[in-house]
Amino acid sequence: MELIIQQLFILYLFVVAGWLIGKKNREKASHSEILSVLLVNLLLPCKVFRSFAANFTVAYFKERYTYLFSSLILLAVLIVAGYFGARLMTKHPYERKIFRYSLVVTNYAYLGYVLIESVFGEAMLTDFVFFAIPFIVYTYTFGYALLTGGKKPWKRLLNPITVAIVLGMVFGLSGVSLPRVLAEAISMASSCVGPVSMLLTGLTLSAFALKDMFFDPKPYLFSALRLLLIPATAFLICRLLRLDSVLPMMVMITCMPCGLNTIVFPRLVGEDCGLSARLTLISHLFALPTLMFWLWMLQGLS
Repeated sequence: MELIIQQLFILYLFVVAGWLIGKKNREKASHSEILSVLLVNLLLPCKVFRSFAANFTVAYFKERYTYLFSSLILLAVLIVAGYFGARLMTKHPYERKIFRYSLVVTNYAYLGYVLIESVFGEAMLTDFVFFAIPFIVYTYTFGYALLTGGKKPWKRLLNPITVAIVLGMVFGLSGVSLPRVLAEAISMASSCVGPVSMLLTGLTLSAFALKDMFFDPKPYLFSALRLLLIPATAFLICRLLRLDSVLPMMVMITCMPCGLNTIVFPRLVGEDCGLSARLTLISHLFALPTLMFWLWMLQGLS
C-alpha cells in the first residue's frame, strides 16, 4: 500500500507542477500541444514497443489471446452504456458526445501505463496493453471521429501507438535484440512517460479558470459512475464468472479518470471544452483515493 500511495502522489505532484507552470506562463500554456505530440508520437510508442519486445512470445499469445475477446465484449458493453447513459446526462448534442466518449475511454494510457508498470511490473504492463488493443483502436478511430465529427475513422488506424504494438510483437516473436544504443534510447524515452503525461495534464487544465470548474453537479455524478460503479461492476462480474486472469485489466481500464482527449480532440475543431475540462479535473481529483482503493484490492488478489 505504501508503494501505491508513493507512486500516486509522485504522479499527482507533476500534475500540480504542470498546472502552476501553466498559470504562471499563460501565454505559453498552449505549448502543452507540443508535449501531447511528443507523448503520442514518441514516448508512449517507446514504452509500448519496449514492453512487447521484451515479453511477447508465441507462448504468451497462446496463453492470453482470450484477453482480446474479453476486451471486445467490455468495449461493446461500454459503447452501448455510453450511448444511453449520455442521453440521461444532458440534452446538449455535443456534451452527449463527451459523455459517450468518457464512458468508454479513460486515461488508461497516460496514467494507467505508468501506474501499472510502477506497481505491478513490466510483465503486467504488457498484459494490460495487449488487453487494451481494442480500446486503442476505438480511441484513435471511432472515438476521434465522435469528438471531431471526422469521417472515415479507419484512416487513423495506422498511428504511432498501433505501429509500436505491431513492431514490438514482431521483435518479441523473433527474439531479435535491438542495438544497445537504440535499446537504451528507447528505455530512456519510456521512463519519461509518467512525468511528461502528468505535466501535460496540469498544463492542459491550467487553461481553464478554477472558479468555473466546481459548481456543475454533472462531473461529480459522472466521476462516481466512472471511478466506482463501473469498475465495481467489472470486478463483481469477473469474480462471479471466475475470470481471474482478466480481472486486473478489466478493473484498471475502467477505474481510471477521464482522459485528456476530450479536451485535445475538440480543440482541433473549435468545440467548447468547458465540460471536458470539468470532467477531467473532478475525476482526477477523486481518482486519487479511488485508485488507491482499486490498486490495493488488486494487490490483495495477486
